[in-house]
Amino acid sequence: MTDAFAPKLKRLGSETLIYGFSTIVGRFLTYLLQPYYAHQFDPAQNGVQSVVYSYVPIVGIVLYLGMDVAYMRHAAGVEEVPEREGRRAFTMCMGIIALAGGAVTALALVGASSLAPLARLDPGSFRYMMAIVYTDALLAVPFAHLRMSGRAVQYALLKFLFVVISVVLNVVLIGTMHWGVSAIFFANLSANLVLFALCFGNVARLFRPSLLREAPWRRLWAYALPVMPATLAVMIVENGDRITLNYLPERMAQAVYGMASKDIVGIYSFNYKLGVAMLLVVQMFRLAWTPFSLQHARDPRAPELYSRVLTALMLVCAQVFLVVALFLPALAGVPAVHGYVKPSYWDGLPIVPVILFGYVFSGMYAVVTAGLYIERKTHVLAWIAGAGAVLNLAVCIVAAPRWGMVSVAWATPASYALMAALGAWQANRVFPVPFEWRRLAFLGIVAAALFGVDQWIAARGVAPVSEVGLASKAGLVMALPALLLAIGFFRHGEMRALRSILSRS
Repeated sequence: MTDAFAPKLKRLGSETLIYGFSTIVGRFLTYLLQPYYAHQFDPAQNGVQSVVYSYVPIVGIVLYLGMDVAYMRHAAGVEEVPEREGRRAFTMCMGIIALAGGAVTALALVGASSLAPLARLDPGSFRYMMAIVYTDALLAVPFAHLRMSGRAVQYALLKFLFVVISVVLNVVLIGTMHWGVSAIFFANLSANLVLFALCFGNVARLFRPSLLREAPWRRLWAYALPVMPATLAVMIVENGDRITLNYLPERMAQAVYGMASKDIVGIYSFNYKLGVAMLLVVQMFRLAWTPFSLQHARDPRAPELYSRVLTALMLVCAQVFLVVALFLPALAGVPAVHGYVKPSYWDGLPIVPVILFGYVFSGMYAVVTAGLYIERKTHVLAWIAGAGAVLNLAVCIVAAPRWGMVSVAWATPASYALMAALGAWQANRVFPVPFEWRRLAFLGIVAAALFGVDQWIAARGVAPVSEVGLASKAGLVMALPALLLAIGFFRHGEMRALRSILSRS
């Protein structure tokens, strides 16, 4: 990260902050609902909505058909794509989602009574799930257009509006009108419909069916189709743990966990979402990273730039990991917080550091695989992500009926670590990037050692909410940058460039 890269990293940082405004504020408000759900619903009820939202991204693969990514790849070369071709690409991608996705959704809604038991859901929840996925899909290409045309502020405002509508409806329907879990689904669907209505002007301006006569369908599908199995595998990695727990036989669930499978999913999902801080860092970064990496692909110094991006991202992730992993148990121990949530939910708290670890590797995977998107080698992603999905399901299936929630949680970081390693290997063959693996390994060792010290202090009987406990945690968090500075981790000019980027952003 030399001074030469500061302007470009400043731009990435600025766009990350713009996307992050909606992501951070929106996700923060959304995740404030998680304790609210845990206060209003028992774990089994919460488990139903957790299962639905575990299926949503997986079912979405069938309805999206890779069209959002295909559109972004087509629009990446802004100077090379005239307005007519841009509209043609938008029409192709939007039309496929509207027609093919609509057909699949209609069939699923009609057959909900037969399909819902296969997913271990009731028909009503299943129908809501399909409606949510379809409206999500209809918004995918319009949002991709906003990202690729540099309208980050408009994108952020729409995302923020979605959250406001959803949160308000949740509070009113659950707290005032005393709806059940269906209120969560109704709020989501309503917010999606409002956003689509607001995007309709853009859609009408860009959608031109007459341009489909000479459409390059083969090229579009050649890029989009390989993305689908890869994305499906990633969604399995991210949601396979909860789906596996949902299918756990009831007799086995009682024997190992002492509760029903839906209770297990509800408790696991609640604690999974407590890693929201790391999720926010990775998600807001990825929103800015995809267009940034494609637009800078032909810069002669792009490989070195991408290397510095990964190092900077891992620095941020290491700090966030320590803050959340060390202070969350203290926050959960505060009587007002602990008492607000039904007591059984806190049984899953030990999975949080493991989940944070998984998010770190997911961010690494996003960076190291950029070369495969740039060089149109997306077919490789299918078997890379497939390997991660197989490992994830294998760990979940073996661990779930034997060793409890923490062992199941390890499936996510294990899968993403494998995917990052395979992705870096394959991407380096077509788009070599000199990633700083030794520095990253050293950073990981230092962060892990500080976390280990905190666990050792806790094992000595020091209460997390005591003065000594809080002081030790604060000291360990601040020790990371101090230690890295003391041992010469930062390269010449790196701190100056970082300060410049942060101050300007």
